[in-house]
Amino acid sequence: MAGNLLRLLPDPNTHVEVQDTDFTLDVVGRYVCSTWDEVTNNGGVGFDAVVIGAGMFGAYCAEKIYRHANMRVLIVDAGTLLVTEHVQNLSRIGLNAGGAVKVEFNSQDPGTRERVWGSPWRSQVSFPGLAYCLGGRSLYWGGWSPRLTGPDLAQWPQPIRDFLQDPGGGTCDPDPTVPGSDAYCDTEREIGVVPAADYISGPLFDVLKARLTAVKGQVPSVDAIEDAPLAVQAAPPASGLFSFDKYSSAPILTDALREAAASPDWQRRLFFVPRAHVTRLQVTGGLVTTMELFVNGQQKFLPVSPTCAVVIASGTIEATRLALESFSTPLMGRNLMAHLRTNTVVRINRAAFDPGLAKHLESAALLVRGSTPSARYHLQVTAAAIPGADSEGAMWRMIPDLDLLDQMLAGESADWIVITLRGIGEMKGAPNVAAPKVTGSAPSWVDLSDQTDEFGMSRAWVNLAASADDQALWNTMDTAAVALAKKVAKDDPALIQYFYSGGWQNVPPALGTGRDGLGTTHHEAGSLWMGSDPTASVTNLDGRFHHIANAYVAGPAVFPTLGSANPSLAALSLARRTALAIVSASLGAEAGFVPLGSGGLNGWRMAGAGGFIELGANIIESVGGIGLLWFTRQQFKNFVLRAEFRLSSPTDNSGIFVRFPALGSTDPANDWKPAVTQGYEIQIDNTGYNPDTNAFNDPLRETGAIYALAPSSAMMPAVGTWHAFEIEATGTTITARLDGVQVSQLVNASRSPQGYIGLQNHHAGSAVQFKRLRIKTLP
Repeated sequence: MAGNLLRLLPDPNTHVEVQDTDFTLDVVGRYVCSTWDEVTNNGGVGFDAVVIGAGMFGAYCAEKIYRHANMRVLIVDAGTLLVTEHVQNLSRIGLNAGGAVKVEFNSQDPGTRERVWGSPWRSQVSFPGLAYCLGGRSLYWGGWSPRLTGPDLAQWPQPIRDFLQDPGGGTCDPDPTVPGSDAYCDTEREIGVVPAADYISGPLFDVLKARLTAVKGQVPSVDAIEDAPLAVQAAPPASGLFSFDKYSSAPILTDALREAAASPDWQRRLFFVPRAHVTRLQVTGGLVTTMELFVNGQQKFLPVSPTCAVVIASGTIEATRLALESFSTPLMGRNLMAHLRTNTVVRINRAAFDPGLAKHLESAALLVRGSTPSARYHLQVTAAAIPGADSEGAMWRMIPDLDLLDQMLAGESADWIVITLRGIGEMKGAPNVAAPKVTGSAPSWVDLSDQTDEFGMSRAWVNLAASADDQALWNTMDTAAVALAKKVAKDDPALIQYFYSGGWQNVPPALGTGRDGLGTTHHEAGSLWMGSDPTASVTNLDGRFHHIANAYVAGPAVFPTLGSANPSLAALSLARRTALAIVSASLGAEAGFVPLGSGGLNGWRMAGAGGFIELGANIIESVGGIGLLWFTRQQFKNFVLRAEFRLSSPTDNSGIFVRFPALGSTDPANDWKPAVTQGYEIQIDNTGYNPDTNAFNDPLRETGAIYALAPSSAMMPAVGTWHAFEIEATGTTITARLDGVQVSQLVNASRSPQGYIGLQNHHAGSAVQFKRLRIKTLP
């Protein structure tokens, strides 16, 4: 395409809601993205989490934090919004992954490729680099998502092994209503790996699986044949719901951003800012306190509170670069790993298969696992009845109409089945800090380069080199791929041909033919590996840096070892673990106490008028009234309840209700009044207004009183300051403490001995905030 379009420049005198160009009405960009001013000057509470990088793992982690807690989340990315789906779920619009390029020096940098692909680091090895856009490389990935096996995980911390895989050996039920057996199961069902048979099936699949299973014992090092674990959901997850096809993290983040956008910006809990390049994290006293970044080329600084979690999710190499630039330790950058990869392409005559194999377009995929005594590999096997040598071409492409389908069917090969055996072998990492760093030689590592970026910061330098042991595994894997293909062809040279040197050949390729470069797999991992020992690992079991209390990593950088499995399934599972650890830390429940809900409205229900809104920071605020927000999941008898509250004005009115019973069969329905007459309210009202006498300063109705039953002796809590209530109910005694001081007590309480817990919203204009509700049950 000719570059003859005028660049669009903002007009400072014109403001529009949506940009309208000659070609595009940019509704998606406006609806998904926010400006820096919108996220920093909207009057809301500060951010509880900042995620750096909106790619596969950053987008996923940010969405999980948002979904699981009443937290305010900001996600920034150096790139832009491109599309909101995997490119293969879209019509063919020309978006392709970037090819690998070798960039040792800035002068060799080709710049932006394929619209969003860039080369941020420098290396003696060729890399595709990063996709700078929302969703990142998840918009382009192949979708293969095998589990790490027991031997793969042998050197991982035991708690993580148990987290990922059910120690009892339970299998993953495809029914989404059945609880997952382990973290892998939850992720597999979410991204479409389970159920496995909803995408690949049919006669070719059945015949190929049967043949591979029958001959696997005849090929040394081959261990198992499995259904292809592809992150594709082809069948609807439930009746009446659409499938999402090939998985990307972009749709889940987009959906969450649009949900959050239903609230005004001061209340909104999730923002995405594009073209925001983070250059450094400033640290004071073991905490990130400031984030330095450039937004549209303008330097900005974002203050970070001690309770705000900062998640670095900008890819293994760039995450390591930022950590080295911000709070370096000697271990960072060690233990770098990638995968060994070879493509063995053959075609096998139909005469080698069952005579009844149908002659029509059909694709199949399977996974072959193999190992040596010290390492593992797997073969991603794809097959299709097509001309040419691209067995994946029909498998990974949307077919939008019957005419195109007819063209593809007309091009089928009547005589040959094309099979690709893509070998993926593990590289071994070297966490030893004393190992010399020699470019071009093992072990592999990441460090800071003498080359700088456009912001004057050091680029990463990446040394990726295969060791002798890695080369030995590579040879074993490639030998097994050819041997397995021969066995499928019944060891008959007349029934098999090999594709290399630009055409089909009758003899196998020489060992090493068809190998991809070390940096081409997008599987970099390990340079910020996790562990329990701070002296022998960089991050803890939740992905948090050992020496930085509020900084985390999401992605394969935390892997202790790589194994042979594509890293996405395990890395997504660990990103969820990191997100939930951040959520748990934000709730701040002390020993013996559990949060009452998840800091927001999840698990609570309104009765009466008005309601509560979520503000982030696990704060909810009363709006209008009169009504009652009640926790529906459990009734309590003897307990200690702790909560923090804050008044916005001297006339605010609210209260905490305890032990009110269910009405009808299960709940208070929409009537809040029985909670007043049958339960107990610990009052929040500095005016002490008595509606019966129309008088103020009634101790039975002032803050801290057990409303109308036990007077308060409290000094009235200051407006605009957080205060702590502790409510203890034991037998027939109810005690209220305000900021650590007992202010009321009811002895011989004669109402309901157990019941629900609720929060009152009293009248329009009253805005009482609550946070950190947690409870300890007593005998």
